[in-house]
Amino acid sequence: MRERRKNFRVEWNSPAKIYDCNGRFARHCIVSNFSNGGAKIAGVEPATIPDEFILRISPHGRAHRCRVTWRAEDGLAVEFSNNAKHTSEPAPSRRRKSPCRATVD
Repeated sequence: MRERRKNFRVEWNSPAKIYDCNGRFARHCIVSNFSNGGAKIAGVEPATIPDEFILRISPHGRAHRCRVTWRAEDGLAVEFSNNAKHTSEPAPSRRRKSPCRATVD
């Protein structure tokens, strides 16, 4: 079978936290695999997760602005919408009007 992913994924199985777009804590989850472009999230009821949110994989790591790409009974997959930059906020001249910016401390 041919691999169609753009980025190499690694098995991760690490606890993480989901925040709403305003940076308020929403719930705990498990990141089951991870790449530069996105992740698979388990340990949540997929229907209760908004289409866009902020994911923090480690307490002191960078927050990832996420967009859900698919949902299943056992989890969901997300694409990192801020993966082009290594900062949590886009540069002022490139700011897009997005309901969700990764600004969690």
